[in-house]
Amino acid sequence: MKPADKPATEPTHVPVSLNQRSYEVVIGERLLEQLRLFGESQKPTSVLLVTDSNVGPLHADAVQNAIVANHVLTVPAGENSKSLSQLGRLYDEAFATGHVDRQMLIVALGGGMVGDLGGFLAATLMRGVRFVHVPTSLLAMVDSSVGGKTAINHASGKNLIGAFHQPAAVFCDLHFLTTLPEREYVSALAEVVKTAVLSGEEFVAYLESNVEQVLRRDLQAVKHVVESCVRFKAGVVEEDETEMTGQRATLNFGHTLAHVVESLWPERYLHGEAVAIGIGAALRLSVERAKLNESAAKRVIRLLSSFGLPTEVPPELSEAEMFRVMAGDKKRVGRAIHFVVMSEIGQAGSLPCKLDDELGATLLGRGNA
Repeated sequence: MKPADKPATEPTHVPVSLNQRSYEVVIGERLLEQLRLFGESQKPTSVLLVTDSNVGPLHADAVQNAIVANHVLTVPAGENSKSLSQLGRLYDEAFATGHVDRQMLIVALGGGMVGDLGGFLAATLMRGVRFVHVPTSLLAMVDSSVGGKTAINHASGKNLIGAFHQPAAVFCDLHFLTTLPEREYVSALAEVVKTAVLSGEEFVAYLESNVEQVLRRDLQAVKHVVESCVRFKAGVVEEDETEMTGQRATLNFGHTLAHVVESLWPERYLHGEAVAIGIGAALRLSVERAKLNESAAKRVIRLLSSFGLPTEVPPELSEAEMFRVMAGDKKRVGRAIHFVVMSEIGQAGSLPCKLDDELGATLLGRGNA
């Protein structure tokens, strides 16, 4: 056994190169000392730590001491906190501290919800202040903490109010994953599979060969997974930071139907579970309209299933209800929605599709699809 205060692996630093907005993603175990040194280097006038009611009791004290946070603001755990009401409360509490100015630092400690909410708080306070992501979930480490997307939800749909605001740094401390509930950990593997399919054969083959190691959270396997996802996403963000060329939009593979599932059954499915279902639908569409080999589609489905993720659309989802929710999707242009499809493993693109019966049958996996 290694001493509790010693990291088992050396941290990896992955750069995200965006000129003046460049930063590093640090991936390793027990990174509080690195976080402390980074905080000191920033010389903030004050530090505000944002967390939620699940993560706070587990990790807030340690992170607050490391970053020397002046105040800790806690929101209720769950997606419902990505709201105008909770954002308003954070504004009120932040201004009440008397420490809000352009040289402050906001630290978002938690999963994707906290990162999105805390990041949007940082993007809008004083027209933008520095913030640091300290993701505590696998989903946030491999996806939402990298790339500068911040947002809250609206009754009309997910992430409809937001801004691009890059962090000053990201610290992916793998030790935090030891407290992550099993279902949340497994759910995040859908985003891992999505990234592997987009990146190419090497990452897909690695996952196929290391299912058991990943599921039991073997440190070396998890570090490899997180680093691979971060490196791939960093490369995409560097090429298309604000989704102007379409390359970054490919990261939405599986997400169009996933947002439908999440919107209609927010208590039944976690984000990654919905994404896995969405990937299944996107693969059917890819086979039918983008010439993806059916054996490749089945291979991805097998990989998702090996991690215990669902791939079938809920049987009670109707075409009419699916299209109603999709009509409010950010990717809709006129009467068409742009779906991310694959022509082969590692090759993705955007395909505009009309919301008609043929598309509905394909996405739902029913009829003649």
